[in-house]
Amino acid sequence: MQKIYLKYDEYTPPVECDYGFIKEMIYLGFLYPIKKRNYRMFYIMLMTEVAVSTLIMCFIPFKIGIIFVLLMLFTINTLFAANYNMIVIEELLKKGYVPLDYNSSALLIKKGIYFKLQ
Repeated sequence: MQKIYLKYDEYTPPVECDYGFIKEMIYLGFLYPIKKRNYRMFYIMLMTEVAVSTLIMCFIPFKIGIIFVLLMLFTINTLFAANYNMIVIEELLKKGYVPLDYNSSALLIKKGIYFKLQ
């Protein structure tokens, strides 16, 4: 997994962010943000999974519903695994962080998140 470094100012140390797909999140699900101490994303993922599971179980019989719930949990975890790092990086950029070096800036520009001001 690639790393991106973001800095806030010259007094605070740079922040190291992962970049790319997170394989661990597929099987850890909403527990992965706790590992990273990101409690806001933990609650977002937990509430998403609970809401989807509840809606499925309300409208589909139990035996078939369990299969659909497991498939949807796998799908939700895969979607969050693909987007989690970008969400974290975007939050840091909104707080005022900027890429530390050219490689970090180039990766963010390539992904379409960060644009240099000319």
